[in-house]
Amino acid sequence: MTGTIGWIGALAILGLFMLPPAVRFLRSHGMTVPNYEGEIIPVGTGAVLIVLYMASYGMLQLKAAWGLSGSTVSTTSAYFPAFLLVFAAGWTDDMVGKRSVKGMGGHFRSWRETRTFTTGAVKAAAIGLAALWMVADGSRTWWEACIGWAAIAMTANALNLLDVRPGRAWKGFYAGAMAVAAAEPGWSGNVWLLPAIAGGLALMPGDLRGKHMLGDCGANLLGFALGCAIADSFPLWLQTVYLLFLAAIHRTAEKDSITAWIDKHKWVRWLDRFGRA
Repeated sequence: MTGTIGWIGALAILGLFMLPPAVRFLRSHGMTVPNYEGEIIPVGTGAVLIVLYMASYGMLQLKAAWGLSGSTVSTTSAYFPAFLLVFAAGWTDDMVGKRSVKGMGGHFRSWRETRTFTTGAVKAAAIGLAALWMVADGSRTWWEACIGWAAIAMTANALNLLDVRPGRAWKGFYAGAMAVAAAEPGWSGNVWLLPAIAGGLALMPGDLRGKHMLGDCGANLLGFALGCAIADSFPLWLQTVYLLFLAAIHRTAEKDSITAWIDKHKWVRWLDRFGRA
């Protein structure tokens, strides 16, 4: 446990070091959007997260070279390309995606009208492929693999749906991480949550103040990591219940608005706004 806390702390320090140049890079390359209050802010600070994942991958590789890694660490390092794929798909959507096209229905209508796939649709396919990569290890039955695949893919999209208000995606991530910790206190199979947890220590304060946004590259990556942990930690029945919860989130986003739903519920609204400047 002490080693885990130390590693989170080291990654958080790296994240704090990387955040200012990342913000400057995003601003200088025009990767800015108006936030919900109309203020122009940089979008794509999820790039800091992939740096932390790369640092974790490098450390795992060093441990393997030194003969210090166990089977869990060795297996986890083999999944790193899936995380890179999710980040790359989200980064592409942040750079050239049409922000006017939203939701699965919007992407389908855009394809029907133009016969061209949106970057959002390509991103969804990439996330689906990465999720398949994570569950196709032969240790699950086909039904367990299907449930795990859906949990990973839908969580990746759900966190992106939350990234429309300061700190909301981070709060969703940490709530899920606490559920994973309760389901598997040792965290042995969820080493890939650690860079995201550390990333929140560096990125969440500015996100809460509305100074920058994760963007698709960060929110999808957060959700992907959380989904992988849930697929590994939750028993099958709980994953099934969790999928119903995800389905409700997606239906609300498609039919109405997650923000509108939050504003209708006093305690949820309080939690959503807690910590904002």
